[in-house]
This record gives sequence, C-alpha cells and structure tokens, in this order.
Amino acid sequence: MAFFSRYLPDHKREENHYHRYFIDAKIQLDSALIGKSVEENGLRHLESLFLVEIVRDGKLISPVAPTEVMQQADRLIFSGDVTKVMQLNQFSGLQTFADSNGLLGSNLTEVVIRPESMLVGKSLKGAGFRARFDAAVVAIKRDGERVSGKLGEITLQAGDFLVLAVGADFKSRTNLSKNFIVVSGVEPDTRLNGASELIAIGGFVLAVGAAAIGLVSLFKAMVVLLGGLIFFRCLTPSELVRRFPKEIWLIVASALALSQAMHNAGLIELLEGLFNGGLSGQWFMLSLVAVYLLTWIFTELVTNNAAAALMFPLAYGLANALGANPMTFVMTVAFAASASFVSPYGYQTNLMVYNAGRYSLRDFVKLGLPVALVYGLVVLVLVPIVFPL
Repeated sequence: MAFFSRYLPDHKREENHYHRYFIDAKIQLDSALIGKSVEENGLRHLESLFLVEIVRDGKLISPVAPTEVMQQADRLIFSGDVTKVMQLNQFSGLQTFADSNGLLGSNLTEVVIRPESMLVGKSLKGAGFRARFDAAVVAIKRDGERVSGKLGEITLQAGDFLVLAVGADFKSRTNLSKNFIVVSGVEPDTRLNGASELIAIGGFVLAVGAAAIGLVSLFKAMVVLLGGLIFFRCLTPSELVRRFPKEIWLIVASALALSQAMHNAGLIELLEGLFNGGLSGQWFMLSLVAVYLLTWIFTELVTNNAAAALMFPLAYGLANALGANPMTFVMTVAFAASASFVSPYGYQTNLMVYNAGRYSLRDFVKLGLPVALVYGLVVLVLVPIVFPL
C-alpha cells in the first residue's frame, strides 16, 4: 500500500464541500422570469451557482446562452455550491425540486447511496423517495460522470452523493442505514443513552461471563440477552427485523445445499480418489489457490460477509475431502474475503474513498489490482506455513 499509493491521482479537493452538485428548479406558470432572457433575469450572476442546462419539452439545451429566453415549465439545472440554493427563492415563480416537497427550509444532510440500496437503478419519483424517507433531494453529484436532466427522473447509481432536505421524521426511519452512508448533517438516531446503554453493556458482560464459567451455553445466554433488550426497549422488534441478515442466511443456506449437491453427485469422492492416487501435494495447493480466487471474485461483486458465508462450507468440505487441515482453507477464505481492492463497490469504505478522493473505476483497477495480487501471494504463502496443511 505504501508503495502503490504514490501513484494515486492527485485530485485537488475543492475548498467548498458541496461543489459540483446539480440542482433542479422549475419555472412556474405565473413566474416573472417567463419571456425574459437568462441575462435579463440575472441568472448569470448568482453566487457560486451556475446555470448549466435547460430541459424544455423533453429536450436538453446546453450550453445555455445569455440570450436564451425563459419559457413556462422550463427546468433549470444549476451546478455549484448547494448551500447557496436559498438564493433561488429571490426569483418569482422559480421552485426547486426540494421546495416543491415543502422541505427546503430544513437542515441539509449529505448521504451516499449504498451498493445494496433499493434506490439503485430507480429514479427519485419511481422510488417514492419523499414518502419513504421523509426527505427531498436538493441536489445530486456523481463523480466521474456528468449528471444531466430532471432531478426526479435521473436513474440513481451506487456511490451517488445526495443532499437532502430532511423532515422531522427522517432520523427515526428504520431504512436509512440499509440505503445510505450519512456523510454529514442529520445522523440517524441509533445510539443508546443513559439507562439503556448500561443495560445493554451490563447484559452483554453478564451473558458472556455466565457462558465462560459454564453456567449456561452461549446460545441460551444470547437469547436471554436479546429478550432483555427488547423488554427494556433497548431494541425494538422493527429494528430487529430490519437488522436481521436475511441475505446472509439465504447465502449460507444456498451454500450448504450446494455442498450437499457436490457430495451427492460424487464430486467429493472424486477428489478423495485423486488424493489417494498420490496427487496430494499438487491438489493441496491447487485447491487452496482455487478457493482463494473464487472468494476474491465473490468479495469484489458482493459484500465480504456474503463472500465468506458462500465459500466457507465449500472450502471446509474440500479440506475434509483432501484430508487437509480445515483451518488452512478456512483462514484462506477469511483473508480472501477481505481482499476487495479492485472494485469501489465491494465495501462501503471503498465507496466513501472513491467519492471523497474523486477517483474513477479505472483508478481502482490500475492500483487495486497490483495490491490484490501481492496480497494474494502473501496469503497463499503464509497461511500454509502458519496453519500447516
């Protein structure tokens, strides 16, 4: 990492945190802007906001000339400092997308769309954004690609930055953490305070302590702790349902079914025959490399937890078939699942760095691939030494 980091492109960070956002405003029926040019309306002299395009009757006008005359129902797309958006209120009959939802006067919150968000591939209108999150989108930014068109009709992508004007119910919504990484502004109200904090910490210590000295099994202790947290309202049933890892359970169940299918199809017996035929040394390392590569590919496409859950039963079964130490294969899966260096979407910290550093997918591949190869080589050399086959 120390060696390859010097080759990262140095994208200068703008002084203003909200630079390069795109803001959508619509000219209303009774607007005084209608019939006047951009220059006459004073739209070329805004502080830190720039009129970059006009959407008119489904057509895009860009660049916008100073002599362009405003018409009824024009959508004006501005770029620049979103904190200056309130100055658009000085223009009679010009309404922003967020203001039409009645939230523009609220606190502004900046979020990043997660790769697993249900918003990916949908527009703001199609997703019912306002009703779902009690927030309206003031502006949008997508690094590495220009955003164009009406704000409500833009197809959202993982990694998009949104500036939200949030309502009073925003931070209590239970779907925020599954859809957004909150960068600044109003944070979801998820921290425990006072007595709830003491109950949660004390209960956890007691549960682990009771299991450690053999009074009760760890599973039973955790079940009792869960019941206590719900009883004392440290945890709500709705939050429990929201945080339940349904995807991980589905992946684990699928992986176990696949492992059983391999056994029923005779693949495990075939591997045992190859092992007994004297190919043990070759097959040990080839199998280990294959397990690492498959896990690495999965972790670049899905989350590291999902990749590990998918590959664990397969690696464990393969180790047993070869008569090898299962810990060698298990630890290979664990390290490979944490090798997401090539894709910005494999892990949420990658996504945050991807946007904050204004990197492109090409930057990740160019610098992440050598790091991933060196990391993989180190893992495949050291794991069999620390956990002998």
